[in-house]
Amino acid sequence: MKPFFISILAAALPLVVLSAQSPQEAPLPGPLRALEATLVASHFPSPVYATTDDGRTDYRYFWKHNTSVMSPVEEVQVEECGAYIFYNEQWNLRVRYGVEDFASLFNCPKGKMKRSQPYTFTDNWRTDNRLLGGWALWYFIGTTASGKRVCGYARLETVGRLYGEQDGE
Repeated sequence: MKPFFISILAAALPLVVLSAQSPQEAPLPGPLRALEATLVASHFPSPVYATTDDGRTDYRYFWKHNTSVMSPVEEVQVEECGAYIFYNEQWNLRVRYGVEDFASLFNCPKGKMKRSQPYTFTDNWRTDNRLLGGWALWYFIGTTASGKRVCGYARLETVGRLYGEQDGE
């Protein structure tokens, strides 16, 4: 009886693995799926490895990166931006910022993006006392000068290793 049970279990394992979704393959959050993605967003560096900061005592590890966004075609009034984090095989809202926060964080007066002008959140750092990797998806939603609601987004991998511990070093 044991070999039969093991055969059934072994046959079912590939189904479990195939059903798991990676952050790159998971569907976008609903609010983003409904909009055309015309805004260009990016992170640097990507992926980002952890570092320590001897001058800081509030957290042990820092994933130091920046996030940029731009509208390549026309001016856009940003309505909101924020980040989802990936767990339980889906994107889950972590933080949502309104236009005032976007304007401050991205140095974009009144949240109005000029055409082809990048705006950057330079200290968009992840912090933790644990050296754990993860995924985030930063998003931006706004209205173009012609009245169309649009979005943009970029995924970011934070690696559960320190700089210098990358593969091949």
